[in-house]
Amino acid sequence: MSSVSNVRLGEFETFLYAPIGQDNEGMPLSVLSALARRDVDPWEEAAKLTQLPEEKAVTQLVSLLGASAHAPLAGPDSATIATRLIALLPHRRDRVNAAPSSTQAPSEKHSAMFPNLLFALTYMILLLFSTWLIGSFQPPAQPQAPSASANSAVSNEPASSVNSHVR
Repeated sequence: MSSVSNVRLGEFETFLYAPIGQDNEGMPLSVLSALARRDVDPWEEAAKLTQLPEEKAVTQLVSLLGASAHAPLAGPDSATIATRLIALLPHRRDRVNAAPSSTQAPSEKHSAMFPNLLFALTYMILLLFSTWLIGSFQPPAQPQAPSASANSAVSNEPASSVNSHVR
């Protein structure tokens, strides 16, 4: 179910639960039950059909559901029914030739990156400005004058001892 992981499963409900006819016993048949009877995962198949162009999706659905003589889409109006069913699939961004993101043109990749770079640059400028602004409100550092205790340490000797040596 990996191909369905990007799409919410509920998006396919209209398509999968759409009636397509009756089985051999006269029971109503939906796309979901018809695909399940063919041993095909209905949600994966719906995701695959969503990625195909409309004509290819119709052809694929007719071949899936019209494989046997007792199939729900066996008959002359099978393409009409399949077209109606394909129209129930969720809208696709680009039904024809959906290009994977790895094959984007370089200009598209750069244009997608531009908003992120602009945000990062703006953030760095704001950070530098706020650092400058905070620094401008702090008082400048005052040079420290020599303390009085340093002067007193030099002249701690009593004057009498200095005078006694002089005699």
